Amino acid sequence: MLNKLISLIKNSLKNLDKTALHILKRGLYFCFILCIISILILFVFRFITVNSLMSEIGFTLFRCSIIFSIEFIVCAFAADKIKKQII
Repeated sequence: MLNKLISLIKNSLKNLDKTALHILKRGLYFCFILCIISILILFVFRFITVNSLMSEIGFTLFRCSIIFSIEFIVCAFAADKIKKQII
């Protein structure tokens, strides 16, 4: 069951349009950098407790990076499907 799902995802990624794949890669790279920044902020808060605002900023950035990465993935597949239907 899991192998079929993984192979379906791999085939879908191989069939993506080049522009959609490029935007997906750049978007996931941006989300990864945002996630690393949020983790660094949370480490600073953990070891150098300055104030609780840093924890809120870290958690908010982490949540935003996860949400953005999911949106990039969904929008890349949706844009690819729409482009293939129109053209």
